[in-house]
Amino acid sequence: MSAPLHLDLLKDEERLSSSPIRLHFMLPMLSSCLALCLAVWWLLLCVHTHSQIQLRQELLQTIATLTPVHASVLASRAQEEEALAVVRQLTLYKNSHIRFGTALSNLTERVPENIQFAELCIPTPQPPPTDPQHPATAPTNTTEQVSMRIAGRTAGERSSESVDTLLATLRSPAFTNLFRTAVIPKGAFRQDIIRDPNNRDTLLFEISCECTPRRFE
Repeated sequence: MSAPLHLDLLKDEERLSSSPIRLHFMLPMLSSCLALCLAVWWLLLCVHTHSQIQLRQELLQTIATLTPVHASVLASRAQEEEALAVVRQLTLYKNSHIRFGTALSNLTERVPENIQFAELCIPTPQPPPTDPQHPATAPTNTTEQVSMRIAGRTAGERSSESVDTLLATLRSPAFTNLFRTAVIPKGAFRQDIIRDPNNRDTLLFEISCECTPRRFE
C-alpha cells in the first residue's frame, strides 16, 4: 500500500500564523500608543515649563518688590549695631569712672595749715586703642592708667615735715581706694627762688600719685 501524498497549493503570503497576535495589526497600534505617549509627555513638559516660567516671573516681581525693604532692614540693623556699640562703650566708660570728689573733700581736712596748693592736675591719659575697622566699638584694652599731680608751696620752720605729713596722708588707708602710690619725684622738692631769691623759707613741692586704674568691664 503506497503512502498518501499531500499537495500544498498555498502561497507563502496566504499562510496564516498560528499566533493570536497579528503583527500587521499590532505594529500600527504600538506606533499610535507610542506617539500618544510622546504627545502627552510633551504636553506635560510644556505645561510644567510654562508654570515654571510664570513662577520665575512671580519670584522676580516679589524680589523686586522686597529689595528696597531688604535694603532698609539691612540699614536699620547696621544703625542698631552702631547704636548698641555706642551704648556699650558709654556703659563701660560709666563703669570705669573714678570718683575723686570724696577723697579730695577729705584731703582738705588733713592738709597742714602751712601748705598751699598751686595745682591739682589729672593728666589726660592716652586714648585707649580701638578697632580701626569699627571705631565706634569699645576700647580693646580693659584698663587705663590714671595719675594725679599735686603741686604747691609751703613755708615755715617745719615745711619739710608738713610735706612729709601730706605725703603720709595720701598713703594712708583713707586714700588707698583712690591712690595706689604717692611719691615726690626727684628734684620736685626745692626752694622757691623764682619769686624771691632771698627767701629760703618757701619751698615748692610736687607729688605724683598713681591712681587705681580705670577698668572697662
